[in-house]
Amino acid sequence: MQEKKGPTKIVKGGFRASLALIFSIIALIFSIISYTRDRNRAELNAEIKELWKKMEILKQETSERVKKMRQETAAALEKFGIDMKKDEQKTEDSKSQ
Repeated sequence: MQEKKGPTKIVKGGFRASLALIFSIIALIFSIISYTRDRNRAELNAEIKELWKKMEILKQETSERVKKMRQETAAALEKFGIDMKKDEQKTEDSKSQ
C-alpha cells in the first residue's frame, strides 16, 4: 500500500462551528436577559396601574374635600357680609340719631 502524499486539506468547519456555538451562546444570554427584563417590566406595569388607580381615588377624594371647603368658605363669607351690613346699618342709625 502506498500512501498518497498530497497536500493536506485543512478543515475550516471546526472554526465555523466554534464561532456558531459562541454566537448561539451569546444569543441565549441576550434572550435570558430580555426575558427577565420583560418579566420585571410586567410587574412594574402592574404596580403602575395599581398606583394610577390609587391616584384617581385620591384625586376624587381631594376634589370632594375642596368642593366642601369652598361651600363652607362661601357660607362663612356670606354670613360675614350679612353681619357687616348689619353693623353698617347700626352705625348709620346711631349717627342719624
